Amino acid sequence: MSRGRELQTVKAMGLGAILAFNVFLFVPFTLYVGNLDEFIASFSTILTFYIRPAIFFIAALSLIGAFLTKSVFHRYLILLAAISLLFWIQGNMLVWDYGLMNGRGIDWARDSWRGWVDLGIWFGVILIAIVFHRRIGRPIVYLAVATFSLQLIVALVVGIQNRPVLAEKADKKFSTDALVEMQRFSSRKNVLHIVLDGFQSDIFEEIVSDREDGARFRSALKGFVFFRENLGVFSYTHMTIPALLSGKIYRNHMPTDRFIDKTIGGKTILNAAHNAGYEIDLAGAALLVGMYAKGSYTNAYNIPVNSHVTKPEYERDDSAKLLDLALFRLVPHFLKRHVYGDQLWLVQSLLSDSKYMQLQFFSHNAFLRQMKDNMSANRSTPVYKLFHLMLSHEPMVANENCEYAGRVLPTVRATVEIQAKCSLIEVIGLLERMKELGIYDDAMIILQADHGAWVQPAGLVGDGKPIVMTIRHVAQALPLMAIKRPGADGSLQMSLAPSSIIDTPATVASVLGLNEEFDGVSVFDLRPDEARERRTYTYEYSRNEWTREYLTPIQEFIVSGSVFDTATWRYGDQFLPNGVVKKR
Repeated sequence: MSRGRELQTVKAMGLGAILAFNVFLFVPFTLYVGNLDEFIASFSTILTFYIRPAIFFIAALSLIGAFLTKSVFHRYLILLAAISLLFWIQGNMLVWDYGLMNGRGIDWARDSWRGWVDLGIWFGVILIAIVFHRRIGRPIVYLAVATFSLQLIVALVVGIQNRPVLAEKADKKFSTDALVEMQRFSSRKNVLHIVLDGFQSDIFEEIVSDREDGARFRSALKGFVFFRENLGVFSYTHMTIPALLSGKIYRNHMPTDRFIDKTIGGKTILNAAHNAGYEIDLAGAALLVGMYAKGSYTNAYNIPVNSHVTKPEYERDDSAKLLDLALFRLVPHFLKRHVYGDQLWLVQSLLSDSKYMQLQFFSHNAFLRQMKDNMSANRSTPVYKLFHLMLSHEPMVANENCEYAGRVLPTVRATVEIQAKCSLIEVIGLLERMKELGIYDDAMIILQADHGAWVQPAGLVGDGKPIVMTIRHVAQALPLMAIKRPGADGSLQMSLAPSSIIDTPATVASVLGLNEEFDGVSVFDLRPDEARERRTYTYEYSRNEWTREYLTPIQEFIVSGSVFDTATWRYGDQFLPNGVVKKR
């Protein structure tokens, strides 16, 4: 190779490295640090998965540059520099709000203007760089190098600032022991607490009342009481979890992180059960397990995608997920949908054994089947198991045979009911296995949701007056609650008691005899005709919901009668950040 070719190769390699650092280091590191609870593998481990594709990426760009003519190579070099600048602009300035990537679909047509903005900037920068390459080529390359240097410095500073948490993450050793413990119940006393994210109460009622299949569900739910009038606390999971565990309500009176740490680390049903001698087992998506684990626990298990349970598979899956998120952030709007892949994700689909298994509906159902197939009752101490499962939550991906529908379906009542029914079938399978092992009758079992499913509730009455409200608000405030007390027998019963999610801790404490008092009351002490004002809250969901210091303004609703009668709903106070309250 001539001296000129060697020089071209080196230059192309340098700018190729800048591009590779954006794709495989800078953006992934930023996303990783901002979403630590979403990942199991350490960042250093994830980087080892990126080394080979990064080297291939740089080598390919270098090889292309080596065989170009001098005049074409000059434009090629400027093009690489321009793209590196566009990566920086797209990843740091054109960060559009697509909401939390938690299963909700993205309406690409609604925000198509974003694509035209992105396209205009990308096309404009590249066109100017190529057309005026003689005049501005060198400054563009220098600017690309300067931007790279700035990003490197920022990454080093962020790394130093977060060194303790990154080191703690790196020190955590993967073990299958947690999964084994999930499958082991107590031979003496058990609590099985399953949070079915997004399972709407009236949909549960419709499923168990079905003429064809309802009898099986009702028979399997022997001893349960279904609380039809149960009222949710928040429209979303984030602040429902502290309320569910403690009975405490977040009202924008302190930073969200501090409230979560203080509340979940304080007086909760899990901490009280742990103090009473129960071993606490937690399972769910990594982000949610991370929240629950701020309190006392014995075993915690992050349910993986693809049902993988080995260390290399965990690490591979985390690496693929992080790279997908990085690509989603770096490319312009019109290309993001191809990375997103209708919630299947590009890299994860390419690496997955089955292209739809990264959808949590399937991986969490697989977890329940593993539980059923490997269940034992050989622990000598009392056990409290809390599983937070994304089965009835968006996206809607199941057909009537509980198989992958081939695409993400619209979130309408029919699709939600199909998926919820499939979820309940898996839960019932777990309960039937408990009966076979002889541990069902004496167990306390709680099936509840954190919020409803966003679809038109059945049996809704009233004209919505005297408040202005939406069907979505009502639907989100209708989470499932069905509880079986130890020793309870007989067919599934329905209660019209005016219960609330905040009653969960008091109910558990009362049934188990825990030495702790909580806000709220035991749902079994409520009369169906009891006059009670209950409160539910909603707010505008935002992209940085789980990382922002305060929530957007929280609107309180007061419900003085049936949750299904919108005429009994009225506005309460509004809670602004920093503890500012707008009285009604």
